[in-house]
Amino acid sequence: MAWNDQGGGPWGQRPGKNGGGNGGQTPPDLEEILKKSQDNIKRFFPGGGKGGGKSQGGRGGFLAILGVVAALWMASGFYIVDEGSQGAVLRFGEWVKTTDPGIHYHLPVPVERVIITRVAEIRSIESGVAVRAAVALKSDNSDSLMLTGDENIVSVQFTVHWFIKDLPKFLFKVDNPGEAVRLAAESAVREIVAQTPIAEVLTSARGKISDDAQKLLQKMLDEYQAGIQIQRIQLKRSDPPAQVIDPFRDVQRARADKESMINEGRAYSNSIVPKARGEAARLIQNAEAYKKAVVDKALGEAARFKSVYAAYRLAPAVTKKRMKIDAMERVLSGTQKILLDGKAGASQGVLPYLPLSALKSKGNTVKEGDSK
Repeated sequence: MAWNDQGGGPWGQRPGKNGGGNGGQTPPDLEEILKKSQDNIKRFFPGGGKGGGKSQGGRGGFLAILGVVAALWMASGFYIVDEGSQGAVLRFGEWVKTTDPGIHYHLPVPVERVIITRVAEIRSIESGVAVRAAVALKSDNSDSLMLTGDENIVSVQFTVHWFIKDLPKFLFKVDNPGEAVRLAAESAVREIVAQTPIAEVLTSARGKISDDAQKLLQKMLDEYQAGIQIQRIQLKRSDPPAQVIDPFRDVQRARADKESMINEGRAYSNSIVPKARGEAARLIQNAEAYKKAVVDKALGEAARFKSVYAAYRLAPAVTKKRMKIDAMERVLSGTQKILLDGKAGASQGVLPYLPLSALKSKGNTVKEGDSK
């Protein structure tokens, strides 16, 4: 900035007429200030100044600003990937690499850019709607109605839990991956339900349906190269359509009563049949024992007879006497006997026919009655 030729200040101030060299100052010249400001701005641009020194100074300032801008542009390539996330680096729109959690660098935009996505997050997709009363099957809950293996209709609701296992495939192979998972899951569940009877869909086969549908859905997504891993399919509800739910429950109760009565009959049969079999076995064993006893006794009698006959042939007289004594022993062994000497009986006048044992028993009975 040049000083005024007449010795004024930097703003073109001149001493007043009445004050001499130390007199009062006049107001600055605005036109002069604007002109000098324009000259200072032109120095920052090449060729903006008239002199060589002024041109060199403007070019240096521009390069300095350009260097700062370039440094900031290069620094914009630094990025941070959080834990549980991954970054897909794109170079002119084409994927070149995937980066893990940490601090990384990519060439600044527009050469390269990065898409950071949460890959450890478990995502969920609901399928099917709540069962609502409707007039026809094509009602608001029609998207949850499925045909079973025995040509019945059932309303199925489930939830799919999934996460990203391959980020580049997830970003570029399938358009709208979430919707693709939902549609593929509905297709897989419908295919499995179509192979299962309705009774099993509503009761015992729910776990098997979930497992088979998960395997089928994972196979479909792998064929699409969706880069998605299915964690599990949770079967929330499986009910008959709202239009027939009351009659269906009546049928289920009838089936339950049928099963209950069958079980009661089986229990009664299981308690009676073993008992009858045991009684029959006991009777058979008793008959076998009686048969064996009779046969053994008969064999013994036959053997005894043979032995007696052999002895009789050797000594007939002795054997007859022995047989007579044995017969008398068998006959008289169970009777009461009173033996009288023949001489004593004749002298005392005792009749041999008098039943002394009967009179003795009658006398004892009369004495007992008198005592009472």
